[in-house]
Amino acid sequence: MGVVLLLTLIWAVVLVPPAVRSHVARKEAFLVSFGQAPQPVDHRPVTSRSDHIQRRRRIAGGLLVAMAATLLIGLLPTFRVLLVVHLFLVDSFLAYIALLVHMARRAPLAQVTPLEAPARTTARPLRTWRPGETPGAGVRPDLVPIAQLG
Repeated sequence: MGVVLLLTLIWAVVLVPPAVRSHVARKEAFLVSFGQAPQPVDHRPVTSRSDHIQRRRRIAGGLLVAMAATLLIGLLPTFRVLLVVHLFLVDSFLAYIALLVHMARRAPLAQVTPLEAPARTTARPLRTWRPGETPGAGVRPDLVPIAQLG
């Protein structure tokens, strides 16, 4: 019963924040559609990328230390129950690494902005004209340029 409760708690910690963020995004999009854009208020402190990396390393390192400790202590005959805790920590570690891999695969898509897109170095025409050929020759006759419609 305790294991089920603990797994439910972990899944809630993983799944609830994205659900809340998507709810807030839908609510904001709904308000924007009526012309009532809410003013964004960000109370989070500014953190750099290296802070995120250090935090993730600390979490992974803590899980590894806890896994090693519960394995070593669980090998003693008196503390065999800790082997179950060790298996739970292994599962948690694998889930955390899978979550980091998933986030790393999604990150490049979210970080590309139109300003970072590479500019075309040379502009080339859609069609090159041969010498002596009139531009527009071979164009469908039912497609008349807009300038000629007026």
